Amino acid sequence: MADQSQFSRLPKKQLVLIAEKLIDEDFPQGNPYGDYGFSKHYNQLENIGKYFNISAVHEDVEFFSKFLEMNDDVLAEIFETGDKSLSEKLIIPVAQTYELLYSVWGSCTYDDYMGQKFDSYDMNWVEDSAEQQRQDGNWDLYDGYNIRDTVYDNFDSSDHSFDEVRPVSESVKESLLDRLVLENTSEVVSSLDRQTLLKLKSIIDSRLRSL
Repeated sequence: MADQSQFSRLPKKQLVLIAEKLIDEDFPQGNPYGDYGFSKHYNQLENIGKYFNISAVHEDVEFFSKFLEMNDDVLAEIFETGDKSLSEKLIIPVAQTYELLYSVWGSCTYDDYMGQKFDSYDMNWVEDSAEQQRQDGNWDLYDGYNIRDTVYDNFDSSDHSFDEVRPVSESVKESLLDRLVLENTSEVVSSLDRQTLLKLKSIIDSRLRSL
């Protein structure tokens, strides 16, 4: 359940009084993250909140921005006629939880700790054999398997992008199912031998290419 504004619990008639004050101060009707800066609108609401023993937070700023936008016509009628009973027509905005998907890219240094099994007639020849096979193109460093978690360091994020916003409710069941599948799959995979894992990898790669 998304956090709701503290002001949303106030009686509608009190919301009308606050709305009138905010409109006089050019509080935004719509997106509060616009040209004048969010901090200005936060300060406006923080000053008003003191009269109601409310310390404003960013959800409260969004609440009133949406409240003014959704109820523009009704508020205009109330202010024009002075009929406070019209406040019952006001719509109270309800916050929802959304998932923001985004990408971050840059550079870093990393250490991979890996292993690989080699057949040899002498233990002292294994390193030379591996290097020769790598040069011949018969073996790659990443054909091996991780024996410890990769260690990343010296992150340098160069940029980011916001890719998509979607309501969390649409993906909750799917995410729960995915998590259960992954948890159960992890237990099964940990019990498989190398040959079986390679066959499984081939199946997964084939499936990914088809998507």
